[in-house]
Amino acid sequence: MFRLEDLRRVGWTQLFGGMVTLIVGIIAQIAIGFNLTPVVTQNFIYYILFSIGWFLFSQFVMASIYKRLLPEQKRAKLTQLSAPVTTPPVGRFGMAFQYTEIIYVVAWVVGLVVIILLAGQNLTLPIGGFVAAWLVGGGIGRLRFSSKVKQEEEEQGLKFYFSDSFLGPSTSVAFYSPKPEDQPVATAAGSVPSNLPPGVKRRAAAPQGTKTGK
Repeated sequence: MFRLEDLRRVGWTQLFGGMVTLIVGIIAQIAIGFNLTPVVTQNFIYYILFSIGWFLFSQFVMASIYKRLLPEQKRAKLTQLSAPVTTPPVGRFGMAFQYTEIIYVVAWVVGLVVIILLAGQNLTLPIGGFVAAWLVGGGIGRLRFSSKVKQEEEEQGLKFYFSDSFLGPSTSVAFYSPKPEDQPVATAAGSVPSNLPPGVKRRAAAPQGTKTGK
């Protein structure tokens, strides 16, 4: 299961990977004979437009997952865990998921360079900007999603976990709710937890040295 910190690592990996992809794509097109100014201009135009578009699309898809975390949904379709997830997920072939994500980015960069070199000047489309935008838009989308879910965790007192980092319609969600005995009786002087029974709440709220009525 992916924790929020794991999703953030995936987001940052895609964000920086997209920037590297953009630079490599520009260099590869210049290397095969394209002029510097139009190559840079066209790649940046594709980069900005498609990154914004893909970010908005990713937010639309992730919104369906986010709605399942809200209290009014009663989490009927979510799996409740008996213990929090404390270790990062394992990627393919038993590797750490961070390495798997880096390999994916490297594969995109290498594939991009191979396509540009094989096609030569017959390929005028600035695909470096397009591929970079796909990575960057998805990375920023995951970072924003993680930030919003973090707020829900703080407000609801829960921990949410996700089956994968794609955050698509097939992503399953689990949550962990701390046991009542693990929660502090009072978080600050004069504050009373709302989940205490009425009698206990009155005694906890009463100043020291005063007696509460029966």
